[in-house]
Amino acid sequence: MAPRTPQLLRDPDETVDVEKLIDEVVPDPDSWKRTPNSILGGLRPIDLLHTPQEELLRDMLRAAKHGMMS
Repeated sequence: MAPRTPQLLRDPDETVDVEKLIDEVVPDPDSWKRTPNSILGGLRPIDLLHTPQEELLRDMLRAAKHGMMS
């Protein structure tokens, strides 16, 4: 029998498309994506989609989804 390699636990939100995550978390996704956000340094969320900074957006959405933001 081959030895088993440990499986890394991943947050399911890491594999979800960011736009789907936005739709799940944000009440008015289209408006939210186009509005400058102070947490993102004044950038609009739509400006971060499909860029290396998309991970910041994912982190923010994950925090909101799990109640870590007010």
